[in-house]
Amino acid sequence: MAASLLLVSPPEAAAAPSLPPGFVLNDRPSGQAAYDLTDFTHLPDNSTISTGKQGKVAWASPEGKVNQLASLQVDTAQDLGLVGVAAAPDYATSRHIYLVRAVPDAADGHLLRLARWTVEGSPEPTRITDERVILEARSFSDVHAMTGIIAARDGTLWVSIGDLADFRFTDPAAFQTFNLDSPAGKILHISPDGRGVASNPHYSSANPSSWRSRVYANGFRSPFRLSLDPSTGTPIVGDVGYGAWEEVDVVRPGQNYKWPCWEGEHPAPGYADRAECRNVANTPPVWEYRHGSGVDQGNSVTGGIVYQGESYPEAYRGAYFFGDYSENKLWSLRLDARGELVQPPQSPPLGTDIGGPVKFEAAPNGDVVFADLRSGSLRRLSYSAANNPPVAEATTTTDPATRTVTFDGSRSIDFDGDALTYEWDFGDGATATGVRATHTYAPGADRFTARLTVRDPLSASDTVEFVVAPSNNSPELDLTPPAQEDFAVGDPISLSARATDAEDGPLDVTWTSSVVHCAEETTCHDHPGPGASGPDLAAEFTAHPDSRMRFTAAATDAEGVTTTRSYVAEPREHLLTLTSNVPAVLQIPSEGGASSAMVTEGARLDVLAAETATDGGSTFARWVDGTTERSRFITMGGDDRTLTAEYVSPIQRRYDAEPELRALLGGPTGPEVVDGPVHHRSYQNGRLYWSVETGVHEVHGANLGKFLELGGHAFAGPPTTDETRTPDGVGRYNHFAKPASVYWTPDTGAHGVWGDIRARWAALGWESGPIGYPTTDETTTPDRVGRFNHFSKASSIYWTPSTGAHGVWGAIRAEWRRLGWETGPMGYPTTDETATPDRVGRYNHFSKASSIYWSPGTGAHEVYGRIRERWAALGWERSYLGYPTSGEYSVPGGRRNDFQHGYIRWYASNNSVIDRRY
Repeated sequence: MAASLLLVSPPEAAAAPSLPPGFVLNDRPSGQAAYDLTDFTHLPDNSTISTGKQGKVAWASPEGKVNQLASLQVDTAQDLGLVGVAAAPDYATSRHIYLVRAVPDAADGHLLRLARWTVEGSPEPTRITDERVILEARSFSDVHAMTGIIAARDGTLWVSIGDLADFRFTDPAAFQTFNLDSPAGKILHISPDGRGVASNPHYSSANPSSWRSRVYANGFRSPFRLSLDPSTGTPIVGDVGYGAWEEVDVVRPGQNYKWPCWEGEHPAPGYADRAECRNVANTPPVWEYRHGSGVDQGNSVTGGIVYQGESYPEAYRGAYFFGDYSENKLWSLRLDARGELVQPPQSPPLGTDIGGPVKFEAAPNGDVVFADLRSGSLRRLSYSAANNPPVAEATTTTDPATRTVTFDGSRSIDFDGDALTYEWDFGDGATATGVRATHTYAPGADRFTARLTVRDPLSASDTVEFVVAPSNNSPELDLTPPAQEDFAVGDPISLSARATDAEDGPLDVTWTSSVVHCAEETTCHDHPGPGASGPDLAAEFTAHPDSRMRFTAAATDAEGVTTTRSYVAEPREHLLTLTSNVPAVLQIPSEGGASSAMVTEGARLDVLAAETATDGGSTFARWVDGTTERSRFITMGGDDRTLTAEYVSPIQRRYDAEPELRALLGGPTGPEVVDGPVHHRSYQNGRLYWSVETGVHEVHGANLGKFLELGGHAFAGPPTTDETRTPDGVGRYNHFAKPASVYWTPDTGAHGVWGDIRARWAALGWESGPIGYPTTDETTTPDRVGRFNHFSKASSIYWTPSTGAHGVWGAIRAEWRRLGWETGPMGYPTTDETATPDRVGRYNHFSKASSIYWSPGTGAHEVYGRIRERWAALGWERSYLGYPTSGEYSVPGGRRNDFQHGYIRWYASNNSVIDRRY
């Protein structure tokens, strides 16, 4: 967005405002023309002084009388012009006002000036004199300039200045918002003589007129309209967005609001991944809303005011009212004393189709008043719990040959939504009813005062008076357009117009111009341009992106009747497309960060490739045409154009950087393969794998073969190590992400181990523990319940969902194997092999209420069932029986286990057991 006063929709029939019940908008003249009104300020007597972009300063009484006070010389390029006004708090005695404008001069760039003026004339103001310059700044951009001025009650001034950077491309000048010795992107707090206020966070008593001394806060893009919370004195500003977001900021002293790295709560397209934004944390706004024409969207925020009156309902007292003039919307939100949001804006907005607010200020009773750029009026938002009267509005068209006038009251409004009746008084004694009426005037008088009265069902009414001239011929205006149909940037545009009037003869022609910016056709808005007078107009086609130009010729006769003719110059556009060898964020910043767009021929713009591709690892190397800077400028030629960015993957970077790795793997045998988050590339002797989490690692030889056999990265995840030598120097391994491992030795070959079994193996000391190297992959048990790996030291780890993973080895494992592994009387191990309390023996417990115990003197023997129950009850091996010397065997009538000092016998007939010494 180019921001500030110039982002407005083309003139069209206005829809009726939509407001909550009880609210009504009432208009009063500002003294400025539609689409020229920029700012206004109330004087102590409730009259107003307003400013127009073209340099007009006007005074308007509460009754609507207007005096022009000055026509200042101004530079009106893009956002510039006469854009700000504030009355001094002591205006009643000093008669001082402050004006912000761009001043034409011969130097390069644009001179921005804040000056104090004195208002003269009594009892009505008639002119301004005695300009006293307070501060000046030079900008080499014609947008995002000095726009906001507050004359605080304490006599100090608050000034808002945009980033003074170009909006058509990623402009490095935008980073001057971070520079405290530059005015760009700042909120200033100054004394009336231009020096910084001593309480400012960076104030220097040695240099009070430095920019640093004046700065209150920084990091703004286009801080359009600033106000102070009357209860806290805290500045609140609307900062116009760039790519997609508008924001409202509560301004803290010394705080950096982080444009251009951030807009709202989002990284700013074209800027966020530049080196200047690295590690720049955001300062979040108090509120943000997205660009667009949706119900809660808009395209250019206008900072508002905190309502301090008492006529609005309680829900709105103390609320902050702000608007979006591109989308004709009004909201309120509520902040607590700390400036924290406690009530978000309404959805849908508080007001829609309310006009284009470009400045908010409080009326003497606190009512919210805003400058409506579209109508040139000051619109006052008032509230009454009772019935609101309607607002009458009439338009006419005249056929002078028949003295017939057609009257139209359809633009009249009832803010309660009531149906209206229409009563016409044509001024010659005739009357009519209905929303539209036609009347033919008798020959004779040429001017009549007509009236329209509109009435709601409760008899509340409003009347509007207007002059009709039934015999007056409208001026005739012929406009000659250029021969060509579309234009490149800088192409000359030549127009001519001739005007005549049946009564007045030849008439003067005046011209207005605007750039119509249409990022989307539903959000077109005007950037009013310079005017001209005379029959001919010469211009150059705009460099503003996504824009056409509208030129309007106008001629007005002695009766004040105006005829206009318009010509629209269309851009000659071509398709610009950005591509890359891997998916990456590629942006045309001036096109909202899109990667392809129609661009006007001759436009100079920048394109940007992200430093890192969307895979999180591949980094920008160059544009295929040879440019090595990620951010580059191009001038759009006469044909469609494609620019391709080339990224280097982490795999390629490591391969290129390590000669030993290249020697190990050999040359590549295929392209890099992308499989979701995992990338891999094959070489003559192995592979390289990469993911964001694991980095780049190689797998080769037998380990690679086993890894691929098991299912590769889809099964085990990418490698987290290169192939690595084990501590004993015998084996080699790779670890993988899931987690899993493949281990290899000359004697065992390569085998995979993963999951809980791997975790248990690691807990037991990997290959250097009692288990050794895996001699099988993890394998399903015959009963399909468990999983196991066998290992090189006559050992195994078995796992089931109910028992977990446990190691069994040596003589105990041999006995368990003899008994049939997990399918025998033991079941699955429920412990690792464990030392007995007397440190003499070893045992494993198993899932079928069974155990195998071993000691050097007795060997390994199983104990289970009722016999194991009795032995456990006696105290296991610590009992008088000692360790088992046999497994369970059959005896007449039952089963028996022998122990070192006795036996336990089970009787089948009555399921009883006895223990006896020998």
